[in-house]
Amino acid sequence: MSAYLMANIKSDVGAAELTGNIGVLAQNTEQKSRGFVNLAAADLVPTTRGDTYWDVLPSMNLSLRFPSDFVIRLAAAREIQRPRFEDMKVSLDYGYNTASGVITGTGGNPTLRPYRAWAADLNFEKYFGTKGYVSLQLFAKKLQSYVYRETEAFDYSGLPVVLPPGVVDPAGTITRPVNGKGGKLYGFEVAGTVPFDIVTPALEGFGLTGGVGYTKTSIKPGVGAAAEDLPDYSRWVANGTLFFEKWGFNARGSVRYRSSFVGQFVGFGGERELRRALSETIVDAQVGYDFQKGSALDGLSLFVQGQNLTDEPFVSVDTGASIQVRNYQSYGRRFMAGFNYRF
Repeated sequence: MSAYLMANIKSDVGAAELTGNIGVLAQNTEQKSRGFVNLAAADLVPTTRGDTYWDVLPSMNLSLRFPSDFVIRLAAAREIQRPRFEDMKVSLDYGYNTASGVITGTGGNPTLRPYRAWAADLNFEKYFGTKGYVSLQLFAKKLQSYVYRETEAFDYSGLPVVLPPGVVDPAGTITRPVNGKGGKLYGFEVAGTVPFDIVTPALEGFGLTGGVGYTKTSIKPGVGAAAEDLPDYSRWVANGTLFFEKWGFNARGSVRYRSSFVGQFVGFGGERELRRALSETIVDAQVGYDFQKGSALDGLSLFVQGQNLTDEPFVSVDTGASIQVRNYQSYGRRFMAGFNYRF
């Protein structure tokens, strides 16, 4: 259940025009996970666990447009991101660990809360008529809540645990998703599309589009734990495409780069585990031709594509001091040819 209230803004600020909106969303969430518990003295018992909570999410979006095609945008909001469904499951798996001498298990958390953050974005954009633009985006998020996996004490009393002879202690540990508090995410992105004919008419048809982004994250998963990166965020991401489009011909070469990052992978038994994905650089290219008006083949476009031309593999390793390779996936180079026809 949710309710939303919004007000639009439009005003002149000197020679510039200010537009935008301010609003607030109130959202009620009810989450439940259903499963079965096999008690030692009974058959399978249907079990439903979950929680109900509210989120109040204010937001603001403003744009200040100048006559010189320069735009400043400001956005601020309280944001949420739902946990994975598998993290909220009621079920758990466990067994007796002969190495540690205790019962250990893994499972879900039906009362898990979302990722919550206060976020702000500030953009500076310059447009060159209808041909191109350059922009700088600054962003920051203050995390109030995030999800990570923690090992904590757990009482297995009442559950059918098979213990070695003489061992009767039902106390053990469980590793499951929990909510952490406090963290941050911030960075910048420079992007744009620049036709080269704005420099000299001799380069008409040539251009460059792309961007470079930097993101720094920091969380502390557990009391007294050292700060570490939020999973699945690369520090650096960049992409660029050099293109030529004229007389019906089009050609482009693209490069995409992503620096190393700690990611979440599916491990043994379907449980997720953290591994470090190594950096990768992907190179693609395409050449095509669009038949022009007046031609008998008007509306037909032909193209040839080459993807991952350098045969870059995807590689992940353990996150600790070990550099053992856990994944090595080589997809190979791919070449395609095709056509489009517009009626």
